[in-house]
Amino acid sequence: MKQSKNFDLIQKNTSDLIDLWMYNFARNIPDFLNGNNVKQLSGFKNVKLSIKNHRPKNSAVVIGGGPSVEKNNHLKILSNSNYNGAIVCTDRMLIPCLKNGITPKKFPKFYVLSIEPKDVTVKLYDDKIIKKYSKGISAVLSTCIKHEVVELCKKNGLKIFWFHPLIDDFRKLESVNKIMNMMSKSDKNPKGFPGMQTGGNVGVFSWIFSWAILGCSPVALIGLDLGYHVDTPLENIRHYRDYLKAYNNNKSKAGKFFKKITNVDLKIKALSDPIFDFYREAFLDLVVRTPKWVRTINATEGGSLFGNRIENMKFVDFLK
Repeated sequence: MKQSKNFDLIQKNTSDLIDLWMYNFARNIPDFLNGNNVKQLSGFKNVKLSIKNHRPKNSAVVIGGGPSVEKNNHLKILSNSNYNGAIVCTDRMLIPCLKNGITPKKFPKFYVLSIEPKDVTVKLYDDKIIKKYSKGISAVLSTCIKHEVVELCKKNGLKIFWFHPLIDDFRKLESVNKIMNMMSKSDKNPKGFPGMQTGGNVGVFSWIFSWAILGCSPVALIGLDLGYHVDTPLENIRHYRDYLKAYNNNKSKAGKFFKKITNVDLKIKALSDPIFDFYREAFLDLVVRTPKWVRTINATEGGSLFGNRIENMKFVDFLK
Protein backbone atom coordinates (compact mmCIF):
# COMPACT_ATOMS: atom_id res chain seq x y z
CA MET A 1 0.00 0.00 0.00
CA LYS A 2 1.26 3.44 -0.84
CA GLN A 3 2.12 5.29 2.34
CA SER A 4 -0.60 7.73 3.32
CA LYS A 5 0.30 11.38 3.76
CA ASN A 6 -1.23 10.98 7.21
CA PHE A 7 1.10 8.11 8.13
CA ASP A 8 3.61 10.31 9.97
CA LEU A 9 0.79 11.82 12.04
CA ILE A 10 -0.46 8.38 13.09
CA GLN A 11 3.06 7.19 13.87
CA LYS A 12 3.72 10.25 16.01
CA ASN A 13 0.50 9.65 17.90
CA THR A 14 1.58 6.04 18.46
CA SER A 15 4.98 7.11 19.79
CA ASP A 16 3.41 9.69 22.08
CA LEU A 17 1.26 6.97 23.68
CA ILE A 18 4.07 4.50 24.40
CA ASP A 19 4.47 5.72 28.00
CA LEU A 20 0.74 5.35 28.64
CA TRP A 21 0.63 1.89 27.06
CA MET A 22 3.52 0.68 29.17
CA TYR A 23 2.04 2.27 32.30
CA ASN A 24 -1.20 0.35 31.72
CA PHE A 25 0.64 -2.84 30.72
CA ALA A 26 2.61 -2.91 33.99
CA ARG A 27 -0.54 -2.52 36.10
CA ASN A 28 -2.37 -5.26 34.18
CA ILE A 29 0.36 -7.90 34.63
CA PRO A 30 -1.20 -9.50 37.75
CA ASP A 31 -4.48 -9.91 35.85
CA PHE A 32 -3.26 -11.20 32.51
CA LEU A 33 -0.23 -13.26 33.55
CA ASN A 34 -2.35 -16.36 34.11
CA GLY A 35 -5.37 -15.06 32.25
CA ASN A 36 -7.29 -16.37 29.27
CA ASN A 37 -5.60 -16.19 25.88
CA VAL A 38 -7.63 -14.81 22.96
CA LYS A 39 -6.55 -17.94 21.07
CA GLN A 40 -8.93 -19.90 23.31
CA LEU A 41 -11.72 -18.37 21.22
CA SER A 42 -10.24 -19.66 17.97
CA GLY A 43 -12.59 -21.17 15.42
CA PHE A 44 -9.72 -23.08 13.80
CA LYS A 45 -8.60 -26.58 14.76
CA ASN A 46 -5.07 -25.78 13.64
CA VAL A 47 -4.54 -22.19 12.50
CA LYS A 48 -1.38 -22.81 10.49
CA LEU A 49 -2.87 -25.75 8.61
CA SER A 50 -6.46 -24.63 8.20
CA ILE A 51 -6.61 -20.84 7.88
CA LYS A 52 -6.04 -20.89 4.11
CA ASN A 53 -8.53 -23.68 3.45
CA HIS A 54 -10.96 -22.86 6.25
CA ARG A 55 -14.65 -23.54 5.66
CA PRO A 56 -16.53 -21.09 7.88
CA LYS A 57 -19.65 -22.32 9.62
CA ASN A 58 -20.67 -19.03 11.25
CA SER A 59 -21.08 -15.41 10.24
CA ALA A 60 -20.51 -12.30 12.34
CA VAL A 61 -21.91 -8.79 12.68
CA VAL A 62 -19.44 -6.10 13.70
CA ILE A 63 -21.13 -3.17 15.45
CA GLY A 64 -19.39 0.21 15.34
CA GLY A 65 -20.55 3.58 16.61
CA GLY A 66 -20.66 5.57 13.36
CA PRO A 67 -23.65 7.82 12.57
CA SER A 68 -25.20 5.34 10.12
CA VAL A 69 -26.06 2.85 12.86
CA GLU A 70 -28.52 5.29 14.43
CA LYS A 71 -29.68 6.84 11.17
CA ASN A 72 -30.63 3.46 9.73
CA ASN A 73 -32.03 2.03 12.97
CA HIS A 74 -29.69 -0.94 12.70
CA LEU A 75 -29.69 -1.85 16.40
CA LYS A 76 -33.46 -2.29 16.46
CA ILE A 77 -33.37 -4.21 13.18
CA LEU A 78 -30.78 -6.59 14.62
CA SER A 79 -32.57 -6.88 17.96
CA ASN A 80 -35.80 -7.88 16.24
CA SER A 81 -34.12 -10.42 13.97
CA ASN A 82 -33.49 -14.15 14.37
CA TYR A 83 -29.81 -13.78 13.57
CA ASN A 84 -27.77 -16.71 14.95
CA GLY A 85 -24.18 -15.65 14.19
CA ALA A 86 -21.61 -13.90 16.33
CA ILE A 87 -22.13 -10.39 17.70
CA VAL A 88 -18.79 -8.57 17.75
CA CYS A 89 -19.40 -5.31 19.52
CA THR A 90 -17.03 -2.36 19.84
CA ASP A 91 -16.77 -1.15 23.43
CA ARG A 92 -18.49 2.14 22.60
CA MET A 93 -21.57 0.20 21.51
CA LEU A 94 -21.78 -2.31 24.37
CA ILE A 95 -24.24 -0.36 26.53
CA PRO A 96 -26.37 0.85 23.56
CA CYS A 97 -26.59 -2.74 22.28
CA LEU A 98 -27.68 -4.18 25.61
CA LYS A 99 -30.25 -1.40 26.08
CA ASN A 100 -31.64 -2.07 22.60
CA GLY A 101 -32.19 -5.76 23.26
CA ILE A 102 -29.00 -7.07 21.64
CA THR A 103 -27.99 -9.24 24.57
CA PRO A 104 -26.13 -12.54 25.02
CA LYS A 105 -29.41 -14.04 26.20
CA LYS A 106 -30.80 -13.65 22.68
CA PHE A 107 -27.45 -13.77 20.82
CA PRO A 108 -25.28 -16.30 22.72
CA LYS A 109 -22.08 -15.70 20.74
CA PHE A 110 -21.46 -12.21 22.14
CA TYR A 111 -18.10 -10.41 22.25
CA VAL A 112 -17.01 -6.90 23.19
CA LEU A 113 -13.57 -5.57 22.21
CA SER A 114 -11.33 -2.79 23.58
CA ILE A 115 -7.93 -1.42 22.55
CA GLU A 116 -7.96 2.28 23.55
CA PRO A 117 -5.47 2.93 26.42
CA LYS A 118 -6.98 6.27 27.49
CA ASP A 119 -9.57 7.13 30.15
CA VAL A 120 -12.40 7.40 27.62
CA THR A 121 -12.86 3.60 27.65
CA VAL A 122 -13.67 3.41 31.36
CA LYS A 123 -17.16 4.90 31.11
CA LEU A 124 -18.03 2.42 28.35
CA TYR A 125 -18.05 -0.39 30.93
CA ASP A 126 -19.67 1.53 33.75
CA ASP A 127 -23.38 0.68 33.65
CA LYS A 128 -25.49 -1.69 35.75
CA ILE A 129 -26.98 -3.30 32.64
CA ILE A 130 -23.59 -4.90 31.88
CA LYS A 131 -23.66 -6.85 35.15
CA LYS A 132 -27.19 -8.04 34.31
CA TYR A 133 -25.94 -9.81 31.17
CA SER A 134 -22.33 -10.42 32.19
CA LYS A 135 -22.36 -14.23 32.14
CA GLY A 136 -22.74 -14.35 28.38
CA ILE A 137 -20.26 -11.62 27.41
CA SER A 138 -16.65 -12.32 26.44
CA ALA A 139 -14.46 -9.22 26.78
CA VAL A 140 -11.42 -9.19 24.47
CA LEU A 141 -8.93 -6.74 25.99
CA SER A 142 -5.57 -5.34 25.02
CA THR A 143 -2.87 -5.89 27.63
CA CYS A 144 -2.36 -2.11 27.42
CA ILE A 145 -5.95 -1.23 28.29
CA LYS A 146 -6.62 1.18 31.15
CA HIS A 147 -6.47 -0.83 34.36
CA GLU A 148 -9.77 0.65 35.57
CA VAL A 149 -11.43 -1.08 32.58
CA VAL A 150 -10.08 -4.42 33.79
CA GLU A 151 -11.41 -3.74 37.29
CA LEU A 152 -14.86 -2.90 35.92
CA CYS A 153 -14.92 -6.05 33.78
CA LYS A 154 -14.03 -8.14 36.83
CA LYS A 155 -16.60 -6.31 38.96
CA ASN A 156 -19.30 -6.90 36.35
CA GLY A 157 -18.37 -10.57 35.93
CA LEU A 158 -17.20 -10.49 32.32
CA LYS A 159 -14.91 -13.25 31.12
CA ILE A 160 -11.69 -11.62 29.88
CA PHE A 161 -9.49 -12.78 27.01
CA TRP A 162 -6.14 -11.08 26.37
CA PHE A 163 -4.00 -10.07 23.39
CA HIS A 164 -1.13 -7.66 22.73
CA PRO A 165 -1.80 -4.72 20.39
CA LEU A 166 0.70 -4.85 17.54
CA ILE A 167 2.85 -1.77 18.12
CA ASP A 168 6.02 -2.53 16.15
CA ASP A 169 7.99 -5.28 14.38
CA PHE A 170 8.22 -8.08 16.96
CA ARG A 171 11.00 -9.75 14.96
CA LYS A 172 13.47 -7.04 15.99
CA LEU A 173 15.45 -7.48 19.19
CA GLU A 174 14.52 -4.01 20.48
CA SER A 175 10.81 -4.50 19.70
CA VAL A 176 8.37 -3.33 22.38
CA ASN A 177 6.02 -6.15 21.36
CA LYS A 178 8.81 -8.71 21.75
CA ILE A 179 9.47 -7.50 25.30
CA MET A 180 5.74 -7.46 26.12
CA ASN A 181 5.39 -11.02 24.92
CA MET A 182 8.36 -12.26 26.95
CA MET A 183 6.90 -10.64 30.06
CA SER A 184 3.50 -12.27 29.52
CA LYS A 185 4.72 -15.88 29.40
CA SER A 186 3.48 -18.20 32.13
CA ASP A 187 2.74 -21.86 32.78
CA LYS A 188 -0.77 -21.30 31.44
CA ASN A 189 0.45 -19.32 28.41
CA PRO A 190 4.00 -20.58 27.72
CA LYS A 191 4.15 -18.65 24.45
CA GLY A 192 2.61 -15.50 25.88
CA PHE A 193 -0.22 -13.72 24.08
CA PRO A 194 -0.44 -13.07 20.34
CA GLY A 195 0.31 -9.62 18.98
CA MET A 196 -2.69 -8.69 16.85
CA GLN A 197 -3.02 -6.14 14.09
CA THR A 198 -5.77 -3.71 15.12
CA GLY A 199 -6.00 -1.44 12.09
CA GLY A 200 -5.58 1.48 14.50
CA ASN A 201 -9.15 1.44 15.85
CA VAL A 202 -11.50 -0.92 17.60
CA GLY A 203 -13.94 -1.11 14.67
CA VAL A 204 -11.37 -2.48 12.25
CA PHE A 205 -9.94 -4.69 14.99
CA SER A 206 -13.41 -6.16 15.53
CA TRP A 207 -13.52 -7.11 11.85
CA ILE A 208 -10.04 -8.69 12.09
CA PHE A 209 -11.01 -10.60 15.24
CA SER A 210 -14.17 -11.91 13.55
CA TRP A 211 -12.36 -13.79 10.81
CA ALA A 212 -8.78 -14.18 12.12
CA ILE A 213 -9.77 -15.55 15.55
CA LEU A 214 -13.41 -16.68 15.33
CA GLY A 215 -13.07 -17.91 11.74
CA CYS A 216 -16.35 -16.26 10.76
CA SER A 217 -17.45 -15.40 7.24
CA PRO A 218 -19.26 -13.48 5.98
CA VAL A 219 -18.53 -10.57 8.32
CA ALA A 220 -21.08 -7.76 8.10
CA LEU A 221 -20.22 -4.23 9.18
CA ILE A 222 -22.71 -1.79 10.68
CA GLY A 223 -21.75 1.56 12.17
CA LEU A 224 -18.22 1.26 10.76
CA ASP A 225 -18.45 4.43 8.66
CA LEU A 226 -14.90 5.78 8.96
CA GLY A 227 -16.36 9.13 8.05
CA TYR A 228 -19.06 11.68 8.74
CA HIS A 229 -22.20 12.87 7.02
CA VAL A 230 -21.10 15.09 4.17
CA ASP A 231 -22.79 18.20 5.63
CA THR A 232 -21.20 17.88 9.09
CA PRO A 233 -19.63 21.23 10.11
CA LEU A 234 -15.87 20.92 10.58
CA GLU A 235 -16.27 22.33 14.08
CA ASN A 236 -18.21 19.17 15.01
CA ILE A 237 -15.50 16.80 13.82
CA ARG A 238 -13.44 15.15 16.52
CA HIS A 239 -9.95 15.97 15.21
CA TYR A 240 -10.60 19.40 13.71
CA ARG A 241 -9.53 21.30 16.83
CA ASP A 242 -6.14 19.58 16.82
CA TYR A 243 -5.46 20.71 13.26
CA LEU A 244 -6.77 24.18 13.97
CA LYS A 245 -4.40 24.46 16.92
CA ALA A 246 -1.48 23.16 14.85
CA TYR A 247 -2.07 25.89 12.24
CA ASN A 248 -2.55 28.75 14.70
CA ASN A 249 -6.32 28.86 14.21
CA ASN A 250 -5.96 29.29 10.44
CA LYS A 251 -9.22 27.68 9.28
CA SER A 252 -8.16 27.71 5.63
CA LYS A 253 -5.01 25.68 6.24
CA ALA A 254 -6.61 23.32 8.77
CA GLY A 255 -9.61 22.72 6.49
CA LYS A 256 -7.44 21.41 3.66
CA PHE A 257 -6.91 18.18 5.60
CA PHE A 258 -10.62 17.31 5.48
CA LYS A 259 -12.07 15.94 2.26
CA LYS A 260 -15.27 14.63 0.71
CA ILE A 261 -15.17 11.05 -0.53
CA THR A 262 -17.68 9.70 -3.04
CA ASN A 263 -18.88 6.24 -2.05
CA VAL A 264 -19.32 4.73 -5.51
CA ASP A 265 -21.36 1.78 -4.20
CA LEU A 266 -23.98 3.96 -2.52
CA LYS A 267 -23.67 6.99 -4.83
CA ILE A 268 -23.27 9.28 -1.81
CA LYS A 269 -20.56 11.53 -0.41
CA ALA A 270 -18.96 11.23 3.01
CA LEU A 271 -16.74 13.67 4.88
CA SER A 272 -13.43 12.26 6.05
CA ASP A 273 -10.87 13.65 8.47
CA PRO A 274 -7.14 12.74 8.25
CA ILE A 275 -7.36 10.06 10.95
CA PHE A 276 -10.36 8.29 9.43
CA ASP A 277 -8.80 8.67 6.00
CA PHE A 278 -5.73 6.77 7.16
CA TYR A 279 -7.82 4.09 8.87
CA ARG A 280 -9.85 3.73 5.69
CA GLU A 281 -6.73 3.32 3.53
CA ALA A 282 -5.33 0.75 5.97
CA PHE A 283 -8.62 -1.16 6.01
CA LEU A 284 -8.77 -1.31 2.20
CA ASP A 285 -5.25 -2.71 2.18
CA LEU A 286 -6.08 -5.30 4.85
CA VAL A 287 -9.25 -6.47 3.06
CA VAL A 288 -7.44 -7.51 -0.10
CA ARG A 289 -4.91 -9.49 1.96
CA THR A 290 -7.49 -11.67 3.69
CA PRO A 291 -7.87 -15.37 2.78
CA LYS A 292 -10.21 -16.04 -0.14
CA TRP A 293 -12.89 -17.51 2.12
CA VAL A 294 -13.37 -14.20 3.96
CA ARG A 295 -16.35 -12.18 2.72
CA THR A 296 -16.59 -8.60 3.99
CA ILE A 297 -20.08 -7.12 3.77
CA ASN A 298 -20.50 -3.38 4.16
CA ALA A 299 -24.02 -3.16 5.55
CA THR A 300 -23.62 0.33 7.02
CA GLU A 301 -25.68 1.93 4.24
CA GLY A 302 -23.47 4.99 4.68
CA GLY A 303 -19.91 6.11 5.29
CA SER A 304 -16.77 5.92 3.18
CA LEU A 305 -15.98 2.20 2.83
CA PHE A 306 -15.97 0.70 -0.64
CA GLY A 307 -13.44 -1.04 -2.83
CA ASN A 308 -12.01 -4.35 -3.93
CA ARG A 309 -13.44 -7.35 -2.02
CA ILE A 310 -15.95 -5.23 -0.09
CA GLU A 311 -19.54 -6.20 -0.89
CA ASN A 312 -22.22 -3.59 -0.37
CA MET A 313 -25.57 -4.77 0.98
CA LYS A 314 -28.51 -3.48 2.97
CA PHE A 315 -28.44 -4.80 6.52
CA VAL A 316 -31.93 -6.31 6.28
CA ASP A 317 -30.82 -8.24 3.19
CA PHE A 318 -27.76 -9.59 5.01
CA LEU A 319 -29.94 -10.78 7.89
CA LYS A 320 -32.24 -12.57 5.47
